[in-house]
Amino acid sequence: MPVDARAEYPARHAARSARAAALAARERRIGTWRLVLVGAAALLAWLAFGLERLPGWSVGPPLLGFLALVVAHARIIPARREAERAAAFYAAGVARLEERWRGQGRGGDEFLDAAHPYAADLDLFGSGSLFERLCTARTHAGAARLADWLRAPAPPDEVRARQAAVEELRARLDLREELAALGDAAGGGLDLAALAAWGA
Repeated sequence: MPVDARAEYPARHAARSARAAALAARERRIGTWRLVLVGAAALLAWLAFGLERLPGWSVGPPLLGFLALVVAHARIIPARREAERAAAFYAAGVARLEERWRGQGRGGDEFLDAAHPYAADLDLFGSGSLFERLCTARTHAGAARLADWLRAPAPPDEVRARQAAVEELRARLDLREELAALGDAAGGGLDLAALAAWGA
């Protein structure tokens, strides 16, 4: 069943933003408690080893608590980042739905060919272009593929295959969110050509 993006995107954006905020608050609390436990361990170590008023094992409980919080902190950070990436995905989607996308994305100026027969007339590239409206690619290779598709017509069989792929993905919003978040995590600086050359 197709997803009603005008209702679903704002709701998911709000939910992912709230999750990111809650995880950030939890991360701050854990950081504060880590400092408290380090301070307590230092004080107990001074009392135990400096003044010899406490047994040496009394330093153990705050240190164990600190280590437990380090583990918890290490789990929360990636979860917060994932929620932030998901919120950003839906924020960009809401901006598209509300026609606030112009000047917010990648214009694709590097793909503009002055000799192309219709790229300038149809505003395929640049600020406010069709490329900017469509491009959500996270890598240069993905952006180049979209640019190639816009600059040259595809055979009818390929057009039908692309339309079938779009239809299949239309209702799979969770998958699209996950792919967008993974792409953001990998970073836009990934140079696939350099990676392939290195591998060869």
